[in-house]
Amino acid sequence: MEPQNYRELLNKAILQSDIVKIFDYLLTIGVEEGASDIHIEPFENYCRIRIRIDGVLLELVQYPKSFHDSIISKFKIESGQMRPDEKRLPQDARVSAITQTNKEIDLRANTLPTVRWEKLVMRIVDKSKEIPPLKDLGLEGSNGRIIQKNLQYPNGIILNTWPTGSGKTTTLYSCLGDINKPEVNITTFEDPVENKMMGLNQAQVRSDIGFTFLSGLRSVLRQDPDIIMVGEIRDKETLEMAMESAMTGHLVFSTIHTNSAVETITRVLNMGAQSFMLAGTFNLVIAQRLGRKICPHCATKISVKDDPKYLYAKKTFQNFDKEILKKEILLRGITQAEWSDFFTNGYITQGTGKDPKTWEVCPVCKGIGYKGRVGLYEMMDYTDNIRMMLLDGKSAFEIGKYALANGMIDLERDGLFKAIQGKLDLNEIYRFVKIQEI
Repeated sequence: MEPQNYRELLNKAILQSDIVKIFDYLLTIGVEEGASDIHIEPFENYCRIRIRIDGVLLELVQYPKSFHDSIISKFKIESGQMRPDEKRLPQDARVSAITQTNKEIDLRANTLPTVRWEKLVMRIVDKSKEIPPLKDLGLEGSNGRIIQKNLQYPNGIILNTWPTGSGKTTTLYSCLGDINKPEVNITTFEDPVENKMMGLNQAQVRSDIGFTFLSGLRSVLRQDPDIIMVGEIRDKETLEMAMESAMTGHLVFSTIHTNSAVETITRVLNMGAQSFMLAGTFNLVIAQRLGRKICPHCATKISVKDDPKYLYAKKTFQNFDKEILKKEILLRGITQAEWSDFFTNGYITQGTGKDPKTWEVCPVCKGIGYKGRVGLYEMMDYTDNIRMMLLDGKSAFEIGKYALANGMIDLERDGLFKAIQGKLDLNEIYRFVKIQEI
């Protein structure tokens, strides 16, 4: 059954006030349409359900406020982890479910008391999805080479940074899948375990009983590991333990929340790390976002010569070392025609949201102009020169400026290379990148 049919069934269930079917169809729509989150939220005169697809919230349906309480209470009871009578405090739950299309999913849910009623947000973890290989994530050019080089190191720390929902965990899973061999022992500590992978010893941390990332790291060294993944570095103690693990011959993967690969230096130093430890243990810091790909069905070339974003984008390449730029273009397979279209003619590819033959709503992207997502990556490779700058007390700003001058592909550069090849448009790139001079 097509996703659109489930939308019709959801509307019928709402008209019939059938709470059980509303949830069944809602979860099925979320999984079949690739949603990452479902928002059930109340307003003064009505309530609505939105789903987040490719990083953007879209309204799915509105319904009368008269049975909003019943929807929230039904979920609380089904979860077995929330108190239906408690409406004054936020509550969390983790629930396993099966959709109408027989797909197993995990839900991470949270209720939030608002000035009207409670809002419910559910994060969908689709267990049927397989972890993509690194080559399919958008790691191209020198970024792809840098990560492959760092995966061969026997020890050190590889960090992935940026906000929740930017694909950090998927990238780390793909890295582990690339080096998952019978001769190495890989142990992970996650909250939660989002994907179960063969060959990995995956542990679910339970902070409520004292099993934290820190306690897991302390105990894992007695498990004879070669490679360790820690779901997130949240405090000084976990950071120090990760560094000690790296110093004692282990390759450590983890995530941290900062705004860029360069800013991770400031964040880690503010957490209490010493510069010499940072220089001695960090191998690579990755920052990433997920950009919406242009719909291949309704894609068309348009002129953007007068667009301020385009003019700003061209300036990005003015300070790019010419020899390094030439090598990057060759590594990414950018053709002369693609380069000329962008720089000489001012053309980029964009999704219209219209079917090119009938000019009706595009059947592939449903009129949005985007379909699917691709990673935008920023790699700070801790070369000997960068390590020396850290030991000399240079600031994160100085180190970042040096790295860019020496060819580091930051988020903007990676996005623009993908735009030149027709994978992204400028609006999507500058949704994540700050424009300083417009």
